[in-house]
Amino acid sequence: MLWEELSTWDLKSCIKKSEDVCLLPIGVQEKHGHHLPLGTDMYIVRAIAEKAAEKTPVIVFPYYYLGQIAEAKHVKGTIAASHRLIMDALLEMCDEIHRNGFKKIFILNGHGGNEYFLPFFTQQFPGISRPYAVYTRFVHNISTEQLKSIRTRSGENDMGDHAGFLETALMMHIRPDLVHMERQKIKESISLERLKKIKAEKVVSGFDWYAKYPHHIAGDHSRATAEHGAFIFNILLENTVNAINAIKADKTSLKMIKEYNKCAN
Repeated sequence: MLWEELSTWDLKSCIKKSEDVCLLPIGVQEKHGHHLPLGTDMYIVRAIAEKAAEKTPVIVFPYYYLGQIAEAKHVKGTIAASHRLIMDALLEMCDEIHRNGFKKIFILNGHGGNEYFLPFFTQQFPGISRPYAVYTRFVHNISTEQLKSIRTRSGENDMGDHAGFLETALMMHIRPDLVHMERQKIKESISLERLKKIKAEKVVSGFDWYAKYPHHIAGDHSRATAEHGAFIFNILLENTVNAINAIKADKTSLKMIKEYNKCAN
């Protein structure tokens, strides 16, 4: 069930069918090499969200791209809103989702650069007294066994950190019309290893990504196929459906939030 396709008439009954869960897939607009579209993260996470909603009823929020992507402001096509804005905007979206009748919001993340932002975003909720529950998960989180199955089937060990084998294969499956393999030089995907010495000491810098991959591609895309993408897609889909069902079955969070808010105020 896609939020933007529902009428006001439909919404109430669809919320009931979704067991009060709204699925918010989030990505960004950023360069994915020269061979993939700027909206790659959104296309992938949205496609998985839509297919998941066919398997377990849930309302899917419209395309959402205000994520953390400051490290790609140097390349054309990036939409890099301020960190304050992305925090505030996402909170207002959650408030609006709740105002429309949802009690649980599942933020399904399609962008690696959100993996610090979204957990930090959820950490604010004990301090702001909201009555609804917010959950987040990175769509590309897979088990060791699942990773092994992908490597065995594809013969590829390096999935690529960005616009490499995995994302390219997924896009070849989801939107092959937007993939242009011949445009990308593989040599641009090799890490420059700048800041290597401080990284060896577990020191973090905001320029870590740019230091390694100024061309904004990490990993060899050349052996990706649509067939591999379909196999990977089904693994990510299964994990997403399992997560949605776990959230639906969660009877603890809302009670705990109510208890906590009462004690904290």
